[in-house]
Amino acid sequence: MKKILINQSPWQTRVAIIDDNTKLQNIYFWSHAGNHLERCFFKGLVTKVLPGIQTAFVEINQEKSGFLHISEIDRELAGTRITGDLDQDEDTAPRQRRSRQQPADISTILKEQECVLVQVSKEPMGSKGAKLSTCFTLPGRFIVLMPNIPRIGTSRKIGTQEERHRLKDLVRSLLPEGMGAIIRTSSENRTEREIKQDITFLLKTWNEILKKEKEAVAGEKIYQDVNLAFQVIRDHLDEEIESVVVDDKTIQKELTKYVKEIAPEYSSKIKTYTGKTPLFERYHVDEQIQEALK
Repeated sequence: MKKILINQSPWQTRVAIIDDNTKLQNIYFWSHAGNHLERCFFKGLVTKVLPGIQTAFVEINQEKSGFLHISEIDRELAGTRITGDLDQDEDTAPRQRRSRQQPADISTILKEQECVLVQVSKEPMGSKGAKLSTCFTLPGRFIVLMPNIPRIGTSRKIGTQEERHRLKDLVRSLLPEGMGAIIRTSSENRTEREIKQDITFLLKTWNEILKKEKEAVAGEKIYQDVNLAFQVIRDHLDEEIESVVVDDKTIQKELTKYVKEIAPEYSSKIKTYTGKTPLFERYHVDEQIQEALK
């Protein structure tokens, strides 16, 4: 059995995963300084379209505008903007062939001073603004929801072809039409109830994003992914985790509330650390970090 240890300080959050012998398995750091933008959604305002480099600059209320390359624009948005809405009975294959023969021009997809929903796919670096995308992803415990990309992909680490087929059929049956997903390794041998619970939570999140987009002003941030502690819980909390030990009571309460939404059967594993010795010292994490750095 493993433990997840969460140490909170005014300047950073540290998360460690240890085994039965308190041996460090994984360590994560999250600085409270700076502005974490990756996976955030914005109601962006297109300020400049440059057909020569097939890129649009989009205002997202940051120091530098984000940039959106045509390769990061989903086909449905591009197709709708270029050709208008297709009839339901129109065959999509010819359209896809045409799109490969005649590359789209970004100026036919986006216009200056219009708003567009975008997601940050890469943090700003140096003089460059954030890299943006309209190929949206929302990570869950067992799947990554792709709300506007109707394709199902599976992790190659899932053991057998039969299991991959089972999960594909199951996820396809649970997703609304027009949506897709990446099936994560953690979904292997999971029940229909568990997969459905994950998809329901992600669909609720997506609908909240769409609702906020309608009410937001141009450039406004409308969704931010959960911080490090919640991400580790989302990715690692399962039957192999004996407990999640948190040395901050406020974070412990927030995590318990979050786990009750995504995996209620594990909510009792979230515990507050009350010992006098610092949490990472108590479980010999700090000395293992120092040893690794040597």
